[in-house]
Amino acid sequence: MILTTHVNPDGDAIGATLGLYHGLKKLVPDGRIQSLRIVLQDKAPDTTRFLDGFDRIEQYREEERYPCDILVCLDSADLKRCGKTAALAENTYVVNIDHHITNPGYGRLNYVRDISSTSEIIYDLLKDAGISVDVAVGECLYTGLVNDTGNFSHDNVSPATFAMAADLIGAGVDNARVIREFLQKKSWGAVKLIGEAMFRMAYFPEERLAFFSLSYEEMRRLNGRKEDTESIVERLIEYEEALTALFLREEEDGSIKGSLRTKSVACDLSKIAVSFGGGGHKKAAGFSSKLKAGEILKKIRKILREIENYS
Repeated sequence: MILTTHVNPDGDAIGATLGLYHGLKKLVPDGRIQSLRIVLQDKAPDTTRFLDGFDRIEQYREEERYPCDILVCLDSADLKRCGKTAALAENTYVVNIDHHITNPGYGRLNYVRDISSTSEIIYDLLKDAGISVDVAVGECLYTGLVNDTGNFSHDNVSPATFAMAADLIGAGVDNARVIREFLQKKSWGAVKLIGEAMFRMAYFPEERLAFFSLSYEEMRRLNGRKEDTESIVERLIEYEEALTALFLREEEDGSIKGSLRTKSVACDLSKIAVSFGGGGHKKAAGFSSKLKAGEILKKIRKILREIENYS
């Protein structure tokens, strides 16, 4: 069995994957599950290095063979989001566990729920299976919860989300430690990139859109990595006049990774992202595109102008 998640994994992707990994190990504690592996296209972000099991995460290598009878895809709105590890799905029983409303149900077994995070889904699955949630599992799942709720600031937080958080803290998870390790430690590159984004941010008042585009060469110049850009879109949407934020980052191959956030009650970002081949949630979504950054910006500005009651 191989566990995988989406390219450029975030805290929920890693937290849910490691949480399930530990849970499965508990389910079969006598070593009969030796073949269980975690294989991702991209390296896990350093902000998740403190989590137990981080060293078990492998980065996919095309020259290596990966015997696999079951592929579990976590937090991936569609199979393509897994990147190179999607190739492992061929002639394999695919289990799809996700919380994105745009998920088409691409697995043989699909467990997709519109809740705060994939980590919340894994928490419920472990509880239903009677698997104890200790500190190691809890820190993984709590990190995923913090990531996808914006540290409990987004409107995807429900009473069940808070109940889960309370249960994990009761099990020994140190909230301050998770926040310190995951949110408050940033590399030099991350700090410089956030500063660059705030200094160069553009604002389009007609669409109330905050925008920043980062080329691959600019990211290299500032000694940044892909993971160092994860919080930029969250900083853009903090501007008081902005209703929507768009961050575009150029990849090494020239493609564009787009991230969207909105405060608008009328704007469904998942539909906008789908139009670019991506997906996500109503208030937070993303996509990858071969279009130029200027073309993407033009199209999204047009879409925003056409939304009724955009406020």
